[in-house]
Amino acid sequence: MAIENNPKSVLELACGTGRLTNIFLRENINYTGIDIIPHFLKIAKKKMELYSNKPTLVHGDIKSFNLNKKYDLIFIAFNSFLHLLTNKDINRCLTQIKLHMHDHTHFIIDVFIPNPLFLYKPENYKSKVLEFFDSKKKEKVYVEEINNYDPDTDINKITWFFSTKNEIDYDKRNFSMRMLFPSTINKLLIDQDFKICNLWGDYDKTKLNEGSKLQIYDLMLNSNS
Repeated sequence: MAIENNPKSVLELACGTGRLTNIFLRENINYTGIDIIPHFLKIAKKKMELYSNKPTLVHGDIKSFNLNKKYDLIFIAFNSFLHLLTNKDINRCLTQIKLHMHDHTHFIIDVFIPNPLFLYKPENYKSKVLEFFDSKKKEKVYVEEINNYDPDTDINKITWFFSTKNEIDYDKRNFSMRMLFPSTINKLLIDQDFKICNLWGDYDKTKLNEGSKLQIYDLMLNSNS
């Protein structure tokens, strides 16, 4: 992730286990992360013990937080914005974000563009989504998913199945994500009086086009708001 405009203070929403925190600490940037899951924050804190400039990690809900501070850069990465399942939840989050922005703050949203081939799979069809090495099991874990997409609500209910070579479906996790198409998210942002400064289709900052897999928004407060 490139750091733009030399921010002195950064707020990450849904920071999780701190996958991006060290990027900012290395640059001696004042970093604050907020997440709703205490265990994730505990992991993030342990990861950052070696840094002299400690991050501020806050347990909180991105729909209702108030840190009484304004930041130079605010962002929500890795599709975390899609866990806001309704327009009401999205608007609550955006309202709180605006409280933490000054006239020069940039707000970045990073989400994928829904692919119909992903949404409309046959019922109970399992597709492989990722694999990783489990240090506790000391073997490779494969993750498959089944999804159930509701076009009326744009909510995709997803089940992940975890397997190893010798232990099939040893764990199962359920979660839901809101599928946000560019036209929908554009309207929500404009209605909330954000100015869309840039809209990229990948991390190389290619402009959004028909072949884009991502929609990355670079936003500022509308000067008229």
